Amino acid sequence: MSTATELITKFELQVSDITELSTSEELIVMNRIYQRVCADRPWEFLKTNKTGTMSSDATGYYITVPSDFAYFYENANYTDSSIGYPMPSAPKVIFIGTDYAPYNIINYSDRIQYRNRVGYCYLSLGESKIRFCGTPVSTTYSMDYIKFPDTLTANSTPLIPTRFEDILIYGMATENDIIQVSDKAKSYAPENLDLYNAYLADMALWNSNLLSN
Repeated sequence: MSTATELITKFELQVSDITELSTSEELIVMNRIYQRVCADRPWEFLKTNKTGTMSSDATGYYITVPSDFAYFYENANYTDSSIGYPMPSAPKVIFIGTDYAPYNIINYSDRIQYRNRVGYCYLSLGESKIRFCGTPVSTTYSMDYIKFPDTLTANSTPLIPTRFEDILIYGMATENDIIQVSDKAKSYAPENLDLYNAYLADMALWNSNLLSN
C-alpha cells in the first residue's frame, strides 16, 4: 500500500510539470478525491462494527453515534435464500444483547408511531444519538455501519485496495487539469477523467463480486 506522499509523487509524474499546486494543496485535492470515491457506494472496505453498552437519559436509552459514522447498511438478510427464518420488517438492524436480537432501524420521521414499542430504534442525527423506542431487552449492542475514512496525512495510506489506488492519481490529475489555466493542461482532462472512471468501474465490479447474490 502506498502512502499519501508516494501517491503525490506518482501524481506529479502523471501531470509532468503542468501543476502549480503546493504539496499541501496536492494533499487537499487527494483527500477531496478520496472522500468522493469512498462516498460512491457502500464499499466492503468501509463496513465496520461497534459494540458497547447503551447510555440513558430522561428520554430513554441511546447509543452515541460514532465519530466516523456515515450511514447504516443492510445487514439483516440471509445470504442463503433457502433459510426460512422470519425476516425483520426492515433489513437494517442493530443487534441487542447476548442473543443478538435484531432491532429494526426506523426513519426518524416515523418515531412517534413506534413510541414505547420494543424492537425499534432510530437515528437522531441532530443530537448524534441512536435512540430506542422502548426499553430494550439488554443494554449491550453490536452495530454495523459504513464509516467515513480518516483524512489522509502525508504518511497515512488509503483504505482503497492497492491495485485500485491509482484512481486517486487520475482523479487528482482531472482536478489539476481544471485548475490550471493553460490549454496544454486542459487538453489532458478528458483522458484523465476516462482513466478515473475506468478505475471506479473496475473497483465497483470487484466490490460486487465480494458479495453473494
